[in-house]
Amino acid sequence: VEVPQIYALQFINEWRMSSKATEQMRQIDEFNLSTTVPVLLTSSDDTIHLWSQEDSSVISLHETGTLGQNELRLEKFMDINFTHIDSGYGGVRAKMYGVENLDSNDIHLDKRSSNKKSTTTTFGGDRNPENLVFVFDASYCPSNSLLGVALSDGTLRLVNGRGMCVTLLSLPGCQSHLTSFSWNHDGSKLASCVATGHLILWKINCNHYTQEVKPSCVAIFEGGHDIGRPLYGTKFCGSDDEILLMSWGVDGKLCLWDSSLSGQVNSPISVLACNGDYPIYALDLSIDTTRETNELYHLAFGSKSDDAIRNDFDKKFHIVLGGGRDSGFLGVPAYIYDVALTAKIDLNVDK
Repeated sequence: VEVPQIYALQFINEWRMSSKATEQMRQIDEFNLSTTVPVLLTSSDDTIHLWSQEDSSVISLHETGTLGQNELRLEKFMDINFTHIDSGYGGVRAKMYGVENLDSNDIHLDKRSSNKKSTTTTFGGDRNPENLVFVFDASYCPSNSLLGVALSDGTLRLVNGRGMCVTLLSLPGCQSHLTSFSWNHDGSKLASCVATGHLILWKINCNHYTQEVKPSCVAIFEGGHDIGRPLYGTKFCGSDDEILLMSWGVDGKLCLWDSSLSGQVNSPISVLACNGDYPIYALDLSIDTTRETNELYHLAFGSKSDDAIRNDFDKKFHIVLGGGRDSGFLGVPAYIYDVALTAKIDLNVDK
């Protein structure tokens, strides 16, 4: 038996869990519409685990900065198991531990409904004899209180705070697994990475009063990355509207896209990095928030004066890339790039 692998980790300050009592108080302003719990999200194979801190658990630090005898103890709060979609309930089973005052219709893990029973073939072939639907990425968005999970069957499922699948994102004819995805800051969009080298942009419409979630595919990005080679990540960036989207993958390319586009997009704005000997597994951005502009691409919206735009041309931000195939005697390098604007780019045409 292979050891389970963890592909998702996240500290969540407020996991929002709707209850029947709060549903009845929607129109009363002084009542919060949800119960919130701080949790740690982890994953193993086909399951998401949520952990909460025990009431008596504390962390003690000595003056030296080392941990004291007291330890942080976590107890399991919820398990969310992902199965084939033909198993019902959107292929999602949830079990909650030690939570009071929940509705009686909570969905629990159904041991009779197993991944093994489905005839659907998923990721891994002979290496996956139990035909599991693996969790390859997961991220909770506090803005819309939804957990997104990218799976090996090519679907991206959105789950609410009580572990119920509220919608399923899938493209007809897509037989490849998802590797990663990313929310924008307000939860109105997400971008999913496909092992075929495609990047899919989705719009997420949430009605918090009816709890309806309606996704729609906005754009399919291709042409920047090598077709047939997996993407490993994507990230929204730019101004407050996050009009830019970055993607990276096994082909060693870092591509920059216009996230306001729709339909079939055949080429990126730019390929910022290209090194076939250095597959990119991770990326982060460093933005100087002390300056007048919140982020680098404020100028793309025509919201600043020409003088302010010219001044921004000299400002820099940093991109750090992590990856690599082979390591030398110094180990695997991480690359940090300085990026500066050299010309005005108008991404707001006809708006």
